[in-house]
Amino acid sequence: MEQDWKAFDTGASRVLLVGPVLQAPLTAEILQRHELGSAPQIAVDGGIRFALRPILWAGDGDSGTPPADSPVFFKHSQDETDLHFCLKGIRDWRWSELYLLGFMGARPDHELANYGEIYAEMKKRGGFSRAVFHGADLAPRVVFLQAGAHKLDIHGTFSVLALENAVVSMAGACAYAADKLALQPLSGQGVSNEGSGSVSLACDKPLMVVFSF
Repeated sequence: MEQDWKAFDTGASRVLLVGPVLQAPLTAEILQRHELGSAPQIAVDGGIRFALRPILWAGDGDSGTPPADSPVFFKHSQDETDLHFCLKGIRDWRWSELYLLGFMGARPDHELANYGEIYAEMKKRGGFSRAVFHGADLAPRVVFLQAGAHKLDIHGTFSVLALENAVVSMAGACAYAADKLALQPLSGQGVSNEGSGSVSLACDKPLMVVFSF
């Protein structure tokens, strides 16, 4: 009898997904440094090698062995990625923000597919406000924001990218403000801005914010 994903919902507003391309296991000190110490962790396939006390494992076992000491959700179809399988499983949980460690820096096709999965999930789930991809150094590198108004603390070069036609406004501590800028998919209009503090963003579609520092 298959387990029910819903039974493992802790009610936390933040959930941490741990993927297979981290370079070292997570520690309590590392998680506290990135303000993720209280976020429940899900090991996605090979992420089991790096996760610290995950509440469950999800995947097909091609990059990591299912653990003996955590609940296991096994993906039987190759028609979906491990990340898609996991997102579908936790869709009805009460989280609003996802943090993804171990999903950047390997194959570029996998990385682009991961972005696509997050974008598609954000379009389906209105309560999904933010997703943050952390790089190999565990610093935030790509942030997905739901349609609406947001504030980000940005110090350095950043780019704003749309994956479909979108209208974007930017104000605050940034070199280039924008008022209802029409962004086409992956247009260069939003690249290479400079942040020096609190930046306000408003968008009518989900957006990617890419940090280059």
